[in-house]
Amino acid sequence: MKIGIIDAGNIGGTLVRKLSAAGHTVLVASSRGPDALREFANEAGATAVPVVEAAKNMEVVIVSIPQKSIPLLPKDLFAGVPDDVVVIDTGNYYPGLRDEPIEEIEHGMPESVWVVSKQLGRPVVKVFNSILAYSLANEGRPAAAWRERTA
Repeated sequence: MKIGIIDAGNIGGTLVRKLSAAGHTVLVASSRGPDALREFANEAGATAVPVVEAAKNMEVVIVSIPQKSIPLLPKDLFAGVPDDVVVIDTGNYYPGLRDEPIEEIEHGMPESVWVVSKQLGRPVVKVFNSILAYSLANEGRPAAAWRERTA
């Protein structure tokens, strides 16, 4: 599968490593540009690209950036990207800790709706936002391991 991942922080970086190791073609991007990620990408078995390339010709695009940074993504990020491309959002809204208050969310709009309707203009699947990066990186088990544990 061809997967684009926008950002290589705790969750995004873990997904880059895990998905590359599983044999997927992974492109990774960040606002700092591909040069800032090249060493990490090479080590993880991925390819560092500009942000817009992480969405082009992919089957899945994972947006793994803080909510406050979603509006900073290129406005044409999904221009020409087919509707059947799955877009995953791993972020959480942390007002007062990391994020400035976002008025629409503060007044009751679910954060995923805000991401879709106001920012990306695409349906999103909210995934990996309720797991700690450590658990994602270290606690995953193949199905056979779980069967052995419960037998």
